[in-house]
Amino acid sequence: MSNDRLPESNIIDGKPFDRIYQNLHGVIELVNKDGSIYKGKIDTRSIKLSDGSLGYVHLTGDNRWFDRAGMPISKPTNLVTRDKKDEA
Repeated sequence: MSNDRLPESNIIDGKPFDRIYQNLHGVIELVNKDGSIYKGKIDTRSIKLSDGSLGYVHLTGDNRWFDRAGMPISKPTNLVTRDKKDEA
């Protein structure tokens, strides 16, 4: 992605927004609404879907959440967490 130009897919109804992209090699990149590339950490977190299966969302180091399509969302309430005893 180019820093000097915002992709059309980062604009809805004339308003720019942040969006995550992933290439075929699994490299994740966040394009900010100003067209710059986010340089921080991006984690993938599991969520439990209504049918019982697992899905995923992305979380940036500055606490922004994105759905699997790369669109911004609020923090999900259905995050899958591990108990501390499971990590031992």
